[in-house]
Amino acid sequence: MTNKEINAEKINVELFELENKMKKLQEFVDSDDFLSISTINQMLLANQMVGMAMYRDSLHKRIKLAENNIKYTVQVLPQSNGYLNLNRREQVWYLLPNNNVGDYQTHFTQSEINEMKDNPFFAAINWDNVKIEPVEDK
Repeated sequence: MTNKEINAEKINVELFELENKMKKLQEFVDSDDFLSISTINQMLLANQMVGMAMYRDSLHKRIKLAENNIKYTVQVLPQSNGYLNLNRREQVWYLLPNNNVGDYQTHFTQSEINEMKDNPFFAAINWDNVKIEPVEDK
């Protein structure tokens, strides 16, 4: 795993733990026990829930940024010239070797790959068989 992937994974773990805590807090708020505590404590817990929700939104944004900083190769065919390449100057797609040089882009962010999957131009590609691998940091 690259450092960027590890960072994104750590944020995902933190988000998972936060969402579990929010779920438990919500279960308490929905219970009869919540009504037995003072109004001030109820307000404090409500404020805590709002703060947790704001932090959750922040984590979602950080995950999106982290994922968009990781670049991937998209190998459609198993041979060496089976990688998706975009000629940036001509805006034409090719299947060529993994050479991210000159006008050819072979490294893509997750959001760029998601756009490809939604693009009718790539409808013939069976994305379940595509090999998508992170580009190692140099």
